[in-house]
Amino acid sequence: MSFLRATTTLPLTTSRISYRALSTSAIRSKTLTESVKDAADAVNKKVGQTLASGLESAQHASESAKDTVNAKTPTQSEIDSKASQASQSAKETAESARQNANQALGSAAGKARDAADEINKRV
Repeated sequence: MSFLRATTTLPLTTSRISYRALSTSAIRSKTLTESVKDAADAVNKKVGQTLASGLESAQHASESAKDTVNAKTPTQSEIDSKASQASQSAKETAESARQNANQALGSAAGKARDAADEINKRV
């Protein structure tokens, strides 16, 4: 604190010295309302920080899930390739079945001719 020295003169035989403060400040304490507002503000900030952290975690988890789904989802060219392979396999199976049926039919026709020849020899 700064003080100003002021002197006052009395009759010549005595002198008196007095000190006076140039600036003073009142001690101010917070009211109950202000204390509650400050506490509510601190709680609000802490909750906001916690929620922001939770949102960031949720966004990170969402991105990870998207990446996983995208990695396991086949592309259109892979789908077309698998469809082409399945079509080719089906064609080969159908051709094999046709050949087996023709062989069975030929064998049955041969047996029928043999049986007819046998009958004609006996008659």
